[in-house]
Amino acid sequence: MPAKVNIQWLKDKCLKPEDCGKCLEVCPSTVFWMHPINRVRYKQPERFVIVPSYPHLCVSCNKCVETCPKGAIKVEAKK
Repeated sequence: MPAKVNIQWLKDKCLKPEDCGKCLEVCPSTVFWMHPINRVRYKQPERFVIVPSYPHLCVSCNKCVETCPKGAIKVEAKK
């Protein structure tokens, strides 16, 4: 099933998602995933990004948008 919404995570507004993660906590559909970047084997990753991996599951509740203290998430209906 194709996604009914476009979901964007703005990395320039959310510099350290590992310190917040509120979007991950409030999403009832588990749309987001925190992905490590610059991984080194056997070491804890230092940086992460938020990836809207499952936009087709989004129910357009906008809880992620309302909860994000940095305004780093945008959800728009597709036309």
